[in-house]
Amino acid sequence: MRQGLKRVAHRRDDALTEVRWDRMEHLLAAYYREAGYQVEHVGTGASAGRFDGGVDLKLQRDGRVVLVQVKHWNAYKVPHNEVHQLIGLMVNARANAAILVTSGEFTKAAIEAATRNGLVQLIDGDELRAMLGPLPEAAPATRTADSLAAQAGEHLLHAAMDRALPAGRKAATSWAKATAATLALKVFALVMMLLIAYQVIQALGRNLDQSLQAVGRPSTAAIQRPAPAPQFVPSRPAVASTPAVASFCIDHDPRTDASVDRCAEHAARPKPSLADVRESQRKADAAMEVLRASTPEM
Repeated sequence: MRQGLKRVAHRRDDALTEVRWDRMEHLLAAYYREAGYQVEHVGTGASAGRFDGGVDLKLQRDGRVVLVQVKHWNAYKVPHNEVHQLIGLMVNARANAAILVTSGEFTKAAIEAATRNGLVQLIDGDELRAMLGPLPEAAPATRTADSLAAQAGEHLLHAAMDRALPAGRKAATSWAKATAATLALKVFALVMMLLIAYQVIQALGRNLDQSLQAVGRPSTAAIQRPAPAPQFVPSRPAVASTPAVASFCIDHDPRTDASVDRCAEHAARPKPSLADVRESQRKADAAMEVLRASTPEM
């Protein structure tokens, strides 16, 4: 279904459907002349203009003015918008009444709008055929050309109606839902983009902090430990290879107030064994360790 238009319940296929739209205006003009009206054919079917201002025939009789609009539609129903438009034209032209004619059908809303106004008469396809009577059948070649032209004109008219007429409540609701869904998708995409950007900024901030900390903190390999202070190791007195002098050997004993020959005493003592020497060396080393522990400046 075309947006905003409803298909007819019964599509006709007779001589009237083969009549061109401009020919339809001439048939109605002839009908109202025979009915005693003064007819002014102002539609595009007579002037060959592009626009007719919404009025095809202007009827006058007994001081009354009636506007006629013709809709040669066979596939779609004439909606209520056409009724409202014709009412506006009737008011602007200060006409007494208006007639809306179609070779097809009217929507229920159009019939209700005309009934409420009371000054607009609707003539559908059945009543129109009764008014015009039987039409002569056209020759096959002519009928085919007229049919194609009528179909093309109807197609162009419906396309223009689709652009000009509002879609109706159901179509408007569908459009609103589609618009809301599209807007929701756009908002969701925007929120996701913002979340991703926030996470990226946080990750960059963490990497920057780590880089700054790495620059401010020296690496383990770069840390140089201070060299240990040189340890003072007292040298051991060298054993004299030459015999000690006599003055060195003589010592005074305060207890006896006598002189003692230490060299003689040393010579009289037995010589230490290798084990004794090693034990003495061990004791000396242990004493040095104790000395180092108790004296850090050494």
